[in-house]
Amino acid sequence: MKTQRHRSPILHMKQLLILTGPQGAGNHLWSKIFSLHPEVYGWKSLLENYWEAHRFSEPFAKHWKNHDLLKTFDWSNGDLYFTSISCPLGIFQSGVNPIWNPDIRGFADTVRSLGINVTFVVCGRDQTILRNQQTRIRNGTTVQYLLSQLGDMDDPVFLSYELLYLYKQDYLKSLKLNIPVAWDDPRIDEILAEDPNEKYIQYVEYNELDNGNKFGTTFSEKP
Repeated sequence: MKTQRHRSPILHMKQLLILTGPQGAGNHLWSKIFSLHPEVYGWKSLLENYWEAHRFSEPFAKHWKNHDLLKTFDWSNGDLYFTSISCPLGIFQSGVNPIWNPDIRGFADTVRSLGINVTFVVCGRDQTILRNQQTRIRNGTTVQYLLSQLGDMDDPVFLSYELLYLYKQDYLKSLKLNIPVAWDDPRIDEILAEDPNEKYIQYVEYNELDNGNKFGTTFSEKP
């Protein structure tokens, strides 16, 4: 069956989608999905590799470090652009990859000064999984870095890691963004084939509250 390509909306100015979120919240996952559409200038090399480092491979990596470079960027590549930035980047007490907090509002303001419309999207994941993942890899929790900048983002769209894996294409189809999403691309199934959350979850044999569902038992307090 022929797939239906989601065409880009009628736009009167160039559009940039800024994806951000806490470390480990699905920045790479969403970067792959948003880069699938052929009309979107995005992180295309990530579609060929399972994982790449933001600081080396993301197309706007050097522009996040130096916003003035946006003024000399070749915006003739099209009308639809996507960039991904983790908040923060890096690892506590690392000499190779030290922690760094990007200036998300400053980046967006520079882009807007060039006559380009900006939309913010913020990805999220279960808070317990985030805490465990960040502590394992980053030597501590880093969610506070994202929360400190959340108020500087105008009307962000929030993305759910869990809803993406649960509803897949139907969830992607529901997103209303300033760039088209290739929700019908067959590569979506490959990207979502394995849920990384599974390694953090252990089956619970029994919980006292189970009787409430089985027998209609009322609990006045938490058992």
